[in-house]
Amino acid sequence: MQIFSALVVSVLALSNGAAAAFDCKKAQVAGFTYDLSALNTEITLESNATTPPTITGTSYKLNICGPLASAPDSVPEIDRCPANAWVCRSVTNYKKDEKSRVTEVNAVAGVGSKDEPSLEARASGNESPREFHWKMSGTEVDKVGWSADIKLVCDKSAKNENPPTLVGFSQGVLSLEWSVPAACALGDNGDGGKDKSPDNDKDDSSSQGGFFSTLFTLFIVGSTLYLVVGVLYKSLVVRATGLDMIPNLAFWREFPYLCADFAQHMWDMAGGRRRDGYSVV
Repeated sequence: MQIFSALVVSVLALSNGAAAAFDCKKAQVAGFTYDLSALNTEITLESNATTPPTITGTSYKLNICGPLASAPDSVPEIDRCPANAWVCRSVTNYKKDEKSRVTEVNAVAGVGSKDEPSLEARASGNESPREFHWKMSGTEVDKVGWSADIKLVCDKSAKNENPPTLVGFSQGVLSLEWSVPAACALGDNGDGGKDKSPDNDKDDSSSQGGFFSTLFTLFIVGSTLYLVVGVLYKSLVVRATGLDMIPNLAFWREFPYLCADFAQHMWDMAGGRRRDGYSVV
């Protein structure tokens, strides 16, 4: 049973790895593909408000392509953004001649490790949406669910390095607007919002191997499932033990010889020779 348990764990790990996750490079909106990988970076937006006798600073840290990186060890654990947060809000209080203190840290978007954003847009016939919304739920504060709503607008005259604009934070909803070329669909006037640089050309060539990596993953998962199911059947139904638990053991014992015979046959065909009968094994 220890062998079976280990195999089950392997299958679960492979299945989780093969599960579809949010891919910024191939984001789907209303049936169109968008490459948002140029926006895969952590951005910090800050605002200050005078609150005599102090100043209250509010900071929003976000990455629309994945969870935020962990804060360095120098930051007290109580002042860090929660794990798995994609958008984090922190409030700091400043007072003259006194040390600043963090009064609030919460996840605006992203709570669990499997949380993913949704991309929403109004379909307009066969034309790709010129703007869409990136939405994601976060934590609950005082019985109010927090969330982020980022409006991405296709703007080829802008730069992907431009930060989003803070529209407001009301009733737990953080609203941002981001006008960038990356918000243009792929194939839209040829560039799909991607910056024309050698790095992007390398990304395109490397993405061609995606099919083979997917095929390899499916092969590994299928082979592992075949082994697990076979071992389970042999163990519980046939009551086999040891090596006899391996499914189709006789075939796998003969497999190397079959491969050798096939290779010899192909070699003979390539050399214009044919053999009658069977070779001795």
